[in-house]
Amino acid sequence: MAKKTNFTVNGYEYYKVTKTIGHKADGTPIKKPFYGSCKSEAEEKAEQYLQNLKLGLQTDNGLITIGVLLPKWLFQHKKTELKPSTVESYEGLFRNYIEPDIISNRPINELKSTNIEQFYDRLKKKKAVHSDKNVTTKRIIAIHKLLHSFFVYVEKEGFTLKNPCENANVPKEDVDPEEVIQRKLDFDFFTEDEINILLPAFNGSLYQDIVAFALATGMRQGEILGLQWTDLDFENRLIHVMHNLVNVAVFDENRKRTYKLLLTTPKSKHSIRTIPMNDTVYNMLVNKERKNTMVFPSRNNTYICNKNVLKVWQRRIESAGLRYRTFHDLRHTFATLMLAKGCDLVTLNN
Repeated sequence: MAKKTNFTVNGYEYYKVTKTIGHKADGTPIKKPFYGSCKSEAEEKAEQYLQNLKLGLQTDNGLITIGVLLPKWLFQHKKTELKPSTVESYEGLFRNYIEPDIISNRPINELKSTNIEQFYDRLKKKKAVHSDKNVTTKRIIAIHKLLHSFFVYVEKEGFTLKNPCENANVPKEDVDPEEVIQRKLDFDFFTEDEINILLPAFNGSLYQDIVAFALATGMRQGEILGLQWTDLDFENRLIHVMHNLVNVAVFDENRKRTYKLLLTTPKSKHSIRTIPMNDTVYNMLVNKERKNTMVFPSRNNTYICNKNVLKVWQRRIESAGLRYRTFHDLRHTFATLMLAKGCDLVTLNN
């Protein structure tokens, strides 16, 4: 049966429906026609347009921009797929570098790879946020990764015919091997004599076992604060590093930030690992009172915030008369002591 149409243009037949998409200042309705090969197709296009208009994805003139669509894609579509820390990172890249640029107001369906490249060229000449230096190539590569992922969605949803990031030339990061090696070597640690001063400095505090545990395992602060009793295998004397406690920004529908402690997986798949318990760690844990699921809870039986650790850490280091080093340097100290005792690098990295 032939499809029913009601409108002809240049010899081609269409079905036309007209919808009210808004009103002028004087109350006069703004109407827009929609066309399809049949009534259902025209109605479907009209419904999709009105839905996008309602969600703020589309303007009255039909133009969709990065500035409008990217945050909605990130917070309404992508948010559930990403780690909270990644969402926070992406939001920062958008807010600090993409949104302030003219590219955020360009219609998405008009963007070409040259527009993306020109944007990167502008970034090279721009000062980085909270820095007196220009935006680094590494930061531009991170922005490109975000935009490419966004435009994969844009292309899939039919907002544009082609991902403009596909053929865009991205600056390559210059790697100075000597600088990389020096950076890896230039870490700080506590000597054995300093450890004998450090540990007593935390006696009687909530963090006494946490500091000793960090020195004995080389685990990261978030991994220790997020450690669960179910992660411990006392029979085989093993610690399964499967959790990481992070203090990250959580965004509402208006992109308002609040910070929250969240238990996540470690920062990468390589960070998920198993560590043997030495006698110090085993005796500490096997005799430790179990108040809840956390191995190292706060006095209120909640997760310990990293900001609280930092405050106590700074105060106790200063009172002990030690040169300041970060909590993360306990991890460096563990590695240094292990190497001094003959442990090979392959074992340390596993």
